[in-house]
Amino acid sequence: MSSLNPIDLADHDLAALQEARDLLGRARQAAATLALWTPEEAKRVAKEVAAALLPRAEFYAEWAVRESRIGKVADKIAKNQIACTLTPTAWDKVALGGVRRNDALRIVEIGRPAGVVVGLSNSTSPVATIIFKTILCLMTRNALVISPHPVALGCCTAVTHELQAAIEKAGGPAHALQILTRPTVEATGVLMRDARTDVILATGGTPMVRAAYGSGNPAIGVGSGNVPIYVDASADIEAVAKTVVVDKNFDHGSPCSAPSVLLLHTSIAAQMQQALVRQGAHVRTEEEAQKIQNHAFPGGKFNGKVVGRPAFEIAQAAGVQVPQDCQALVCPIANPQAGHVMFKEKLSPILGCVVVPGMDQAIEVARLMLQHSGAGHTSGVHTANAEQAVVWGAALDYYRVVVNGSTVHDSTGANTGLPYTFTIGTGYAGKSSVDCNVGPELLVNWKRVAFPLPGGWAGAMASGAALPAAPGQLSTLTPELQATVLRIVQEELEHLR
Repeated sequence: MSSLNPIDLADHDLAALQEARDLLGRARQAAATLALWTPEEAKRVAKEVAAALLPRAEFYAEWAVRESRIGKVADKIAKNQIACTLTPTAWDKVALGGVRRNDALRIVEIGRPAGVVVGLSNSTSPVATIIFKTILCLMTRNALVISPHPVALGCCTAVTHELQAAIEKAGGPAHALQILTRPTVEATGVLMRDARTDVILATGGTPMVRAAYGSGNPAIGVGSGNVPIYVDASADIEAVAKTVVVDKNFDHGSPCSAPSVLLLHTSIAAQMQQALVRQGAHVRTEEEAQKIQNHAFPGGKFNGKVVGRPAFEIAQAAGVQVPQDCQALVCPIANPQAGHVMFKEKLSPILGCVVVPGMDQAIEVARLMLQHSGAGHTSGVHTANAEQAVVWGAALDYYRVVVNGSTVHDSTGANTGLPYTFTIGTGYAGKSSVDCNVGPELLVNWKRVAFPLPGGWAGAMASGAALPAAPGQLSTLTPELQATVLRIVQEELEHLR
């Protein structure tokens, strides 16, 4: 019999709401202190905090997997390490505040931090996401309040407290980083709707991201993935098989950019499936694929218990026999049609597979997938024809198209020019406010003081001066004027509070 009575439950809910309000009050005080920092000081503190957490990458990876039962320890270690090493250095050459001037346009720009950021953390990369968002906020002189996913509450709370201790040791203010320790839906809603929240950085499930956009406060949100991978007849079959299986097995398929459905050109389908087997995947019969489908989507609804679980465990639960070292479960879709549940996102080592006569038909299947989810997120294409890759990208509402590479890693810049991130914006197609890989630039607004310019902007555009400024066109103001302007910005922020 439960020891909780209705009064206990009511007290918990009320305490969660009060905690949310208290967190925001303290965050506003921290934001006032952070706004006084120079951009250089902010980046210094961010690097010191990240370095302090790097040795703890393995500890928190083990904790996250143990608590959430999602993913693999080795891959979560890699995520945590990347968050600690790449985040504080990737934007070294990018202005994230301060004062600068553009002589060509005769404009002085003054960076203004957002103030208080509410960050939603997901279940699949809970610790890495919190580290990433913390470093972004430190670099941009913003206070951060985390609303964690309940399945990883313990590790999220612990890493938040350790990060805050590192912030204070580096000279940062108390409460620059805080966490909601009672993450109820209502309390998270209070965080998002409160007037003291300046912007919401939303990573998580679609309902919570939609709630962020409906909060009345500015939101930077993402959408769910559902990645189609087209393999053309001209592709390097062995290389594709290795990439797909490694991607599908990374963190047991839980990243939103992991392959969801493989679309194979008829002429190479049999060879491709054999190559997948050589890489450790198991191609199932139609009967076995149906069993796996019934387990992953009972009654047509997604079974959250498969998220980030090993392929062997999922197959066993579905009544299908595979070796314990199985890397992925390849499930043929014999009759691809609208509404097929295997066209949904899977967040696991389950990989749908459709044989198509060409790219036009592959595009048709990908569009069926878009009816479920994935709009604006990521797709992949393997081909020796560059024009074909561009046509694939133009035909579909995916805002990251990875060519001959890993959708898991290359969608965030590992071997492409796409920016590094842990938060992928899905643009208007995915009902998101941003289409880019989210970085710290989005947490700073720039005031622009515009001096008289003969011919105005149109004239500058015609002469080429309105193009992105070359390094020689950007210069800083005198230290005295910079200090004065920063002080005035701080006074303005204080007045708004």
